[in-house]
Amino acid sequence: MARRQGQDRQSNEREMEEFLGALALEGRSVYSVRAYRRDLEALLAALPGPLDEVRPADLRENFRRQQEAGRSPSSINRAIGAARSFCRFLFEEGRLETNPAQALRSIRLGPPLAPKHLSVAEVERLLALPPTDTPTGRRDRALLMLLYNTGLRVGELCALSREDVRLPAEGWGALQVVGKGRRLRRLPINRPAADALLAYLTDRDDDEAALFLNRSAGRFSVRGVALLVNRYLRRAGVTDRSGPHVLRHTFATHTLRARPNLRAVQELLGHAWVTTTQRYTHLEVEDLQAQVADMPANGGLQLGGVRRAITSH
Repeated sequence: MARRQGQDRQSNEREMEEFLGALALEGRSVYSVRAYRRDLEALLAALPGPLDEVRPADLRENFRRQQEAGRSPSSINRAIGAARSFCRFLFEEGRLETNPAQALRSIRLGPPLAPKHLSVAEVERLLALPPTDTPTGRRDRALLMLLYNTGLRVGELCALSREDVRLPAEGWGALQVVGKGRRLRRLPINRPAADALLAYLTDRDDDEAALFLNRSAGRFSVRGVALLVNRYLRRAGVTDRSGPHVLRHTFATHTLRARPNLRAVQELLGHAWVTTTQRYTHLEVEDLQAQVADMPANGGLQLGGVRRAITSH
């Protein structure tokens, strides 16, 4: 019995590794593959036997127990998505006769929470903190400026090399970044951020390809950038929000506030779906109300004329 359970577990793990390898070949990021691994390892540990004996009821019971244990609905939905993708892969590869996850449904969620962002005053305090008279301070300022002014994901920033950035002496700069799904996008760099990058790169006398180097002269890790950003956030008096993603949310929010063009912000953020970008739109309801508050109530037209125009269409 114990021997068979061990064999089943090894077989399940081999199937999982093949699936994760296929995801990597499709261009999924290392972070995405890592998230799939975590969810699938938990799923396989909870299953009663080999994958070809799993029933839809087994999957539903597993996720029901997670709900009862207090796991967040968004985390459970991510795990459900991983289970669906995994089982579909095995079914299409002929490893399963039926797909036990085909009818698996996500948990209903309430309205999405507003992504946390910084106010303009908080951003100004944050960007004024790094000293500009030291190489480390110039590096930190350039890093913070680039995160805020481009909305980069932290993994995208860590992967940047010097050859990815174009910094003319005047006007806008540009960078190219490979985002989720290996999608390439080109982003503008405004003059303040470009000047901060030029000041930092002028200090560099090494041959390292990485755009940003840590104190060990190596490429920054995601954790290293998070520690740096959090240190400056605390110094700026921001204690209820943390992480580089706060600057991405802030970029999206401030950009939409300045010019509410949802499609353009989708392109800048590298979102595959505009519905993802729409999370930021409800943050600006008061701004949009203020924008139309002074409009004439009937557009300067006689009400009867408006009614006639409506009924004539």
